[in-house]
Amino acid sequence: MKQIDAGMGLSELTAVTAETWGCSRRNARDVVAAAHKDWLNCCDGSDEIDQRDLLFQQVGRLERIARKAENSGQFSAAVGVITALNRMMALGADQRGFRGHRPNGHYYRR
Repeated sequence: MKQIDAGMGLSELTAVTAETWGCSRRNARDVVAAAHKDWLNCCDGSDEIDQRDLLFQQVGRLERIARKAENSGQFSAAVGVITALNRMMALGADQRGFRGHRPNGHYYRR
């Protein structure tokens, strides 16, 4: 959970866990998924954890993934990450409150 809190990506953490513990990637993925779920439960609604910090950590993670994808020539993955960032901004992630806040009161519906 400390590495998740430090901003390490889940796929990176899965690889490190599998290598460190000497288990399969499938088992490591299950352990990481459980730890991530516990981490989210601890963070959700906690007054000790600033929700903006979580948002900026996610944005930083997405930017790192986009750079890594672009450097390795996986341009479709980079476009997907940039699309996710744009959706976060469209939902008001760059505004105060960032929970779907729209300054004009309109919300997107699909």
